[in-house]
Amino acid sequence: MDAIGSYRRIGLAALILALVAGCAAALRHPTPEDARRVSVQWPSTRSADLERGRVVYVRRCAGCHTLVLPGTHATEDWPALVEAMSDKARLTPEEKTDVVRFLMALAPPPAR
Repeated sequence: MDAIGSYRRIGLAALILALVAGCAAALRHPTPEDARRVSVQWPSTRSADLERGRVVYVRRCAGCHTLVLPGTHATEDWPALVEAMSDKARLTPEEKTDVVRFLMALAPPPAR
């Protein structure tokens, strides 16, 4: 590989890293209030559990596409959306649950 090809690869890697970092920065960290909102479905959920889902979401999903902010979809839509992408993201069942729980916690509550 020539020097120009090396510089292009380094530049492309830096651009991808900057995009991932930018998307992750827009994705807020969960709070104890977020954990309380989903504790009906997942009892004893803590903000640390939601943060684990956030980390998996950023690491696994941003590799293929721009991160979708949780408020972009209704709470009840997230399980099916994550399920549809879980094979591509190679999520374990536990990681899938963590990501769904995180996204549902930060998504707008269902209209009543």
